[in-house]
Formats: sequence, structure tokens, C-alpha cells
Amino acid sequence: MKTMKKLTCVMVALVLMLALCVTAFATGTGSITVDNPSNGVTYTAYKIFDVVYNTDKTAYSYTIALNPKSPWYDVVATYAGVTLTPAATGDVSIVTKNDNFSAAEFSNLLHTNITGKTGISLKAADGNKATATGLDLGYYLVVGANNALANLTTTNPSVTIHDKNDVPFDKVDDKESVEIGEVVNYTINGKVPDTTGFTSYEYTITDTMSEGLTFNEDVKVYVGNVELTGNYTYEKVGNGFKVTIKVMDIQDKVSQPIVVKYTATVNENAIAKISKNDAKLVYSNNPTDSKKHGELTDKETVYSAKIKIVKYHDALEDTNNRLPNAKFVLSKKVMEGEKEGVKYYKYDTSANKVTWVDTRKEANAFVTTVNGEAEVRGLKNGTYYLIETEAPAGYNLLAEPVKVEINGSDANVESLTV
Repeated sequence: MKTMKKLTCVMVALVLMLALCVTAFATGTGSITVDNPSNGVTYTAYKIFDVVYNTDKTAYSYTIALNPKSPWYDVVATYAGVTLTPAATGDVSIVTKNDNFSAAEFSNLLHTNITGKTGISLKAADGNKATATGLDLGYYLVVGANNALANLTTTNPSVTIHDKNDVPFDKVDDKESVEIGEVVNYTINGKVPDTTGFTSYEYTITDTMSEGLTFNEDVKVYVGNVELTGNYTYEKVGNGFKVTIKVMDIQDKVSQPIVVKYTATVNENAIAKISKNDAKLVYSNNPTDSKKHGELTDKETVYSAKIKIVKYHDALEDTNNRLPNAKFVLSKKVMEGEKEGVKYYKYDTSANKVTWVDTRKEANAFVTTVNGEAEVRGLKNGTYYLIETEAPAGYNLLAEPVKVEINGSDANVESLTV
């Protein structure tokens, strides 16, 4: 299975205050923790602004070094959403926001200019969290190693942030080797994403099934183990579906599991071939551009085998020696309580499924054609026994059943010489 994770921009509202007309000073240290780091990703924190507090620590403001100049100074100065006002001391500029400020746009600007800048790595901590401690108080940009943006925040004094593109997507089925008519249960596992900073967010799951599977149109959506009765739309599309979950309306459930359950029935088109269905998740990954999306896919397959019988005279594999009119039934051993019993193959044409009956009389008979061939279709992995119940005229019945083992990970075709 696959769980692909990409990082993108996540941000909290930037709070910038006018410098207070009182003595101000820096104080203390803090920490930043990413509470859901993606596997294999290193996070780096870049300090953009310093923070200073008033005397009684009831208010604070942000500054950026002017003399000597911060490596971020010229970058910030190009952004129309903030104003830099040099302080009377000449060593810093006071940072204030204006009506043009957008946290998403500002963080994107900073991210595109991280080359050559020095940051602090967030190290793995207890519970697999990524943490940086002992940080000077300030305003930080936290970036993932794949150059996507994580939360932009201050340490005041410590902040826990959430990687918004921790977007797991995993599809599983409960069986792979199947009989015709068998129902396969599918489950898609995801997670409610954090949509902070987005004005709109798409979270759409689609599943398209091959012709060997018949979709049963029974999709159910769960969030946090509770069935979701609203906040999503469902549409049948061909032999599959599309579900769009309104994740911005369930932000009280951020990080809770999203589970989509549905079933499909294996049909006669699945015989001796792989039947697959592809699931896809499309999700928003850029708060500044609603048209940009990430995409994750996952695929599951099922197969149903057939047994091909080829009847020869004297076991000579020559088309001139093939024998018609040999009749067979197929059996398998089953446990009935503590005793071993026998069941016989029967295809239920009304229900289009394989069934197993108690007697040979009820079972389907497979008669070899003029070319000496017959087929038993729609079988899962297992051990079976072909029993010849009627031999061609002038020939004796086989003395023993023919054992057939089907045990593969692909569509199997067993060719028997009997």
C-alpha cells in the first residue's frame, strides 16, 4: 500500500502590533513542535522577526534587524502587506501589517527566498514529534525538507503546529482471490486535513472499477468512527463513484480518520484475468491558488481462476487423440463442524455466482467438446478434485479424482491432461 505525503503551506494568522511607546525588551526562549511530522521529512525553522515585550509583558511588537541588516530584511521590504519603520536607535525597524497583508502570500514569498538562509532543524522527539527548543522568541517560518511550507508562527513562548499536508490515502480490500459472485469489501483510509489559511479546500475521492467488478452503490463515509450524514456529496460515475467531503465544515475534527467503505461483486468478466479498481484523492495544497491540487492514487486487484480440462486418448497430447463426451464434476473438501465433508461445484445462473452443493446429482457436469476440452470457471485459490463421472464410449472411468491446486497471485489457468 501506499501512503504518499506532500507538504504545503500552512499558516496561522500573523499578529503584528504597533511599537509601544514604552521601554521594550526581549525575554525568554521558546519551542516549536510539529505534532504530525511526515515520515522521512526534516523540518527547518527560520526566524524572520524578533519579538520584544513592554515592561509588564502585557503586549509585544515585532522588529527586524536593520544595522547590521537581517538576511530577511530586503525580502520583507518587498512585500506590500507589511510596513518597516526604522526605530530611533537605527539598529532595527518596527514591523506592522496593513490592509494588504495575507499570511498565505507572505509565507510563500518567504519560502521562495530561503536559499542561503540559516535555519534551525526540528529534531524527532517523544511520540515522533519534531521539535526545536531554546529558540529566541520571534516570528518563524517552518519549512519541510521538500521545500514546501509548514506553519509560520511565533514562539510565545512555545507553539505546536500542524503539518497541513499530512494527507494519508490508503485503500485496502478484504480478499484478492475470489469466486464469481463473491462480494469484495473495500476501505479507503484518510484523515481530516487542517485547512487553516485556505478560503476553499477540495477533498474528493473517486473510484473506477474494471468490468470484472460490479459496484454495489453502497458508499458510506465515516469521520472519527461516526458515520457522516452530511458535509459530503456523492455521485455515481460509470462503474464507480465520486465523493467530495466538505472538510472545511468539520475542522473541529482535524486529524480524525476519514474512512470510506463500499463493496463490489465479482462478475463473470473477472474469470482468468485481473480485475482492478483505482482510487484517487484530489486535495487542495496551496492556500493562495484554489486551482492547485495534490493527487494521490491507490489500486487494489482481485482475480478469479478457471480450470481447463483437456481429455486425451492414452495421454498422447495430440489433437487427433482428444476425446469428446467425457463428463466431470468438481469437488472440494470442507469442514462441517468437526468432520470433513465434500461439496460440489454449481454455477447459479440466476444469481451469477458460484455455489457449492451437497451431491453430485445437484452439481454442474462439465462435458468435453469435440476438441476434448472443458472449463470450470470462477474459482478462488484452493485445492479441488476433478471426478470423472462418465467416460467416452469405449473407455474406462479414471480410477481416482484428479487433484488441482490453484495458488497464485494472478489470474490462473490450469490445463490438465486426463
